[in-house]
Amino acid sequence: METMQATIKKEISLEGIGLHTGSPSKLTFRPAPANTGIRFFRTDLPGHPMVPARLDFVVTTVRGTNLGLGEAKIHTVEHVLSACTGAGIDNIDVWVSAPEPPIMDGSALPFVKAILTAGIEHYPDAPKRWLHLPGEVLYQDGKAKYRAIPSDNFEIRATLIHEHPLMPEMSLTLELNREIYLREIAPARTFCFEHEVEFLKSQGLAQGGSLDNAIVIGKDRYHTNEGGLRFPDEFVRHKMLDLIGDLTLIGRPLFKMRVEAEYLGHAHNVAFAKLLREAAVKMRGKKSLEAH
Repeated sequence: METMQATIKKEISLEGIGLHTGSPSKLTFRPAPANTGIRFFRTDLPGHPMVPARLDFVVTTVRGTNLGLGEAKIHTVEHVLSACTGAGIDNIDVWVSAPEPPIMDGSALPFVKAILTAGIEHYPDAPKRWLHLPGEVLYQDGKAKYRAIPSDNFEIRATLIHEHPLMPEMSLTLELNREIYLREIAPARTFCFEHEVEFLKSQGLAQGGSLDNAIVIGKDRYHTNEGGLRFPDEFVRHKMLDLIGDLTLIGRPLFKMRVEAEYLGHAHNVAFAKLLREAAVKMRGKKSLEAH
């Protein structure tokens, strides 16, 4: 397990359209100093305002996780954040030329590949700042249930439960590192149900959605591009991808806990992340008092 903080060696860009806004968007990853975390910059706004990728800047969680600071908003950040954590990146600046990063193929794979192409650089004098849990952390809201316990590694068990006939209960458990994330999680694409599409578009969402960047689940078949599903359980893998992205907003590496979650969604992910942060802060405070 890597012990020093990491960034990328050089800047690298990707271009596409935003999933919900449909706006053309250019995203550029840039190296960032130690201890700065992940920061978004809106290059299309005067002064290139910065929005930290932290829980306190989450403004909405409707069909994606959206950040904001003042007039600057960044929509649908979870795939980018998931890719950063999956690749082991602690500090990176993300310059975006629109209100939303490009959706690319609907997965995190293009972002991870870009990061690995740019190269990973470790700071020799900046140790990783782990999130340490004092014990079990529980979250429940309706059917949604989340649990985290301390662990030597980063493990996730995600369970997807739907009543749709094409969506049997899917459960997946993975111990995550860069290689496993790249192979098992990053390629999983976002999805929605066919009956939702018209409503989403009427609400100004999914304006850039197509079978090039999403799976649409119909009444009796999956609508995808010619490649079909990338995994038989691609849907639960994408839910895990989203969870990793939302937990990244805590601002610390997540590789020392086991997380179990069912009925996952962005609002629940963010609420659970706040509980994890709160538990870790209390633990740090207690240790500080004990030291005195």
